[in-house]
Amino acid sequence: MNLVWRAWMRDWRRRPLQRVLTLLGVVIAVAVVLAVDLANQSAQRAFDRSMETVAGTATHQVLGPPQGFAEAVYAELRTAGQRETAPVVEGAARLEDGRSIYLLGVDPFAEGPFRGAASDIGAAPVQRLLSEPGTVLPPRQWFAEQDAADGDRVELRAAGGRHAVRVLAADGAGEDDGRVWVTDIATAQVLLGREGRLDRIDLRLEDAEAQRAMERALERAAGAAGVNPEELEIVASGARDQASRELARAFRINLTAMSLLALLIAAFLVYNTQTFSVLRRRELLSSLRLLGVGRGRVVAVVLLEAAVVGLIGTLLGALAGIALAQMLVAQVAQTVTDHFFAAAVTRVTPRPLALLAVLVLGVGVALLAALAPALEAARHAGPSAQGAGGGELRARRRVQRVAAASLILLAAGALVLISALGGLPGAFFGLFLLIAGFVLLLPWALAWVLRGLAVASAGRTLTRIGLRSLERSLSRSGPAVSALTLALAATIAVSVMVGSFRGSVEQWLGQALTSDLYVTPVAPAAARDSARLPQDWAGPLLSESGAESLSTGTTVETGSDPGRVELFVVRPHPDWLEHLPLLQVDGPRGGLADRLAAGEAVLVTEPFAAHHGLQAGETLELMVPGGRRSFAVAGVYRDYGSPRGRVMMPHAAYARDGPAPDGVGSFGLVLPSGADAAAAAERIEAWLAERDPAAVVTRPDTLEEESMAIFDRTFAVTHLLRIITLVVAFIAILGALMALQMERAREFATLRSLGLEPRGVRGLVLLQGGVLGLFAVLAAIPGGLGMGWILIEVINRQAFGWGMDLRWPGREVAGTVFIGLVAALLASLWPAWRMARMRLLPALREVA
Repeated sequence: MNLVWRAWMRDWRRRPLQRVLTLLGVVIAVAVVLAVDLANQSAQRAFDRSMETVAGTATHQVLGPPQGFAEAVYAELRTAGQRETAPVVEGAARLEDGRSIYLLGVDPFAEGPFRGAASDIGAAPVQRLLSEPGTVLPPRQWFAEQDAADGDRVELRAAGGRHAVRVLAADGAGEDDGRVWVTDIATAQVLLGREGRLDRIDLRLEDAEAQRAMERALERAAGAAGVNPEELEIVASGARDQASRELARAFRINLTAMSLLALLIAAFLVYNTQTFSVLRRRELLSSLRLLGVGRGRVVAVVLLEAAVVGLIGTLLGALAGIALAQMLVAQVAQTVTDHFFAAAVTRVTPRPLALLAVLVLGVGVALLAALAPALEAARHAGPSAQGAGGGELRARRRVQRVAAASLILLAAGALVLISALGGLPGAFFGLFLLIAGFVLLLPWALAWVLRGLAVASAGRTLTRIGLRSLERSLSRSGPAVSALTLALAATIAVSVMVGSFRGSVEQWLGQALTSDLYVTPVAPAAARDSARLPQDWAGPLLSESGAESLSTGTTVETGSDPGRVELFVVRPHPDWLEHLPLLQVDGPRGGLADRLAAGEAVLVTEPFAAHHGLQAGETLELMVPGGRRSFAVAGVYRDYGSPRGRVMMPHAAYARDGPAPDGVGSFGLVLPSGADAAAAAERIEAWLAERDPAAVVTRPDTLEEESMAIFDRTFAVTHLLRIITLVVAFIAILGALMALQMERAREFATLRSLGLEPRGVRGLVLLQGGVLGLFAVLAAIPGGLGMGWILIEVINRQAFGWGMDLRWPGREVAGTVFIGLVAALLASLWPAWRMARMRLLPALREVA
């Protein structure tokens, strides 16, 4: 075996560039897959650490209305002997530098069984938290960044207004999450405006029987505290964030699927290289077989070569992937923070399991791609096997069989998508079946196109020779075209999806932003829904701006049949329903406003309806002040503001049986026709400067720009992956053209000896590259449009529940076509230059 291996590997020294290109393709593909995985997992671990810090080991939580519930409920539970309980007041706050933090108010004496962040802070800080009002425990990371010391004063802005607090230093406080600041529950109530109220009570319940006992105890405690028991509920501690987890998971699956495309294209590159390697060594294979080397050893040596390529490429790709992950993690974390939850992550920690998985994946793909060439090598037996004709004839027959199999894959993929089996992973599996069927059909289609072009080019001898040469080398040209077509189709599909999504979002913003001015709190995207402005600003804002109409919108979290949901409580403008993009309506549209105002019905967003399987006309039970009530779903409307989805309810209906939400999330002002919006904004800003500079006045165009900036950040990683996929495809077609020209060196040498000039050789090679590129772009257009439609109508609907109008991104598609043609022609330049400068005598001596 050692002699066979050494004889086989001599070709590496003769043609190192071919191996370098293959290695480069594997390196890039593995790097992308690993980088995406590490960036995704780092963002997820940051979220998990935050949840562990906030929820600790609590198994369940007592939750109530959005404005909290009386702290007397907790006192009654403790008096009744329920010791596995801990009160919590929590909310967002801002530092002087604008940084958003999470304020966690706890009872340190009750926290021991629950939370490391508050139980391991030491005796002295606990005593100071209890005895010194206005003290907080920042994370150690903050002390290092700010060069602060124990006892320094810091100003916080939260729902309770501005407050100067004194920071305490303690080992172990906030080691896991740099955003969580711990304080005594009384201090948190003051800072967050929750005097006398709690946000939740953490519980540790062993089993279902313990939960039922706690439900009975909670009912008695609520009654003793004068609280309506229907306003309180016990939920599993992870239920509040389950929707965000699922949506973030869908986002990660989308990125992972995109990264795997690069690996699939790298597999074509390995296949092409190994096929060419076998054909170049035909004489060696025949000699080895005549010397008694068995077929098994021939297969083993080809697979071993592929394994070496896969192993080296994977190891180098892993190093590059870790570096690339450092670049991607901030972008992924920002996207997750914009849409799902706050993910404070600044570094990547490679996991051994991830490295092992990518090692198995990289080497496994290389081995699978080399299996067919290895079996082809084993078929060479004796001198009769020498020559490429027999191998190419078998390749053409194999293309026909593969084309038949591709039809089965296409049918299976369509069936999986139509049946919606397996949820989002099943949808991606169906899409990959369709992609596999499409790609495997391409060599067969290419053969027919080349034959047709050769017939049509009768009379143009040189062109006919070039086309016939491509057709006779289908085992190399087919995989190269498949790789380029796949990359271009993926690029077109992403362009269709992103372009359609962007156009739909812009249209929605034009419908949703109906006010001339908006007054909103200054807060990062992750904390914007919980930020509040005083309700009593409504009158002054109307008078200062001269507006003729004022609207308010406030997002609160509440309980429902499906679990915790976002409830959007609004005081709308008089004509608001005319601008709302309703997709479904239960009953006549003219009576919708009356039903909503009477508190009989609610509206839900398209994602909410998709996630929870609701339609107009069905009912939804919601926790509102006064207890649980059933509402009819009067309509479904399009909304891209929350991927979780939300329920819309008029303010009067929400507060019919209890208190209104604390504060207002935003104010919207409609000015009289012809009014100067800039002057009105200046008057409001002057009025705000005397009260709270943490509020800002914005116009619709500014909000639209901010929203589209978030949109562009969301797809920045996708665009990067698309570019990398094109790079791998470029390497694939470059390697294929080099292999093709090297194998046909004898033909080119014969043409040169018959009088063909070097520029004619260059033109012939460029012609072949141009034909392959043109076929790839023409095939990629319908393939990419089909993939784009599936991404819009199947993948995105299952992942996020968003619908969008399909738009034809003409400029992007034209750009992709141009890139494909240029890539193919650029990949032809090096082989064309080499073939034009080759030495004729050695080439003519090559065995055909």
